[in-house]
Amino acid sequence: MNFNNLDSFIDFMSEVQHVYIKAYYKNSEFFVGEENGKIKSFAIVVPPHSSNISLFKYFSSGAFHLLKKVSFIKLLKFLNVLEEGHRPCSGVKEHSWVLEALAVDISCIGQQLGSKMLNECIIPYISKQSCGTKPEAFITFTNTEINRRFYLKNGFTEFDYTTIQSNGIAIGNWSFRMTINPV
Repeated sequence: MNFNNLDSFIDFMSEVQHVYIKAYYKNSEFFVGEENGKIKSFAIVVPPHSSNISLFKYFSSGAFHLLKKVSFIKLLKFLNVLEEGHRPCSGVKEHSWVLEALAVDISCIGQQLGSKMLNECIIPYISKQSCGTKPEAFITFTNTEINRRFYLKNGFTEFDYTTIQSNGIAIGNWSFRMTINPV
């Protein structure tokens, strides 16, 4: 996708996140880290056996508003990139917890808030939700090298790497898994 400037790209991505949160709201677990009443980190975790988010769900969650910012064709291409990014994880998704989003306020980068969210909130939560004595699978993916290093540093194992072609640009797509033992 081509944007005229950084502000228009940020505006589009902010609207995408709004749609994304609405689409996942009912069948996901949300984790919020705050300090002094301000949100500093945020995560969306989808439990095993949750229904997939369909294209219809995205549009009923407000994706039509994105058409004010980009053409229908560009929006479909963007959604296709998202779908391709999910593809390696989809084979193990039904029996796995999925980290759909993990974000840290840009002013807090380097303060280990993402690692704390994973290790002090999400992983213990999944461990407590485990049924019986069977370990739980936890999966995620990313399109950036910095996030790749983050997931590896936090105990995930890379199980797939592919490239996604979009508008003549190759986008890296790394998929990760982790095994979480029950408490």
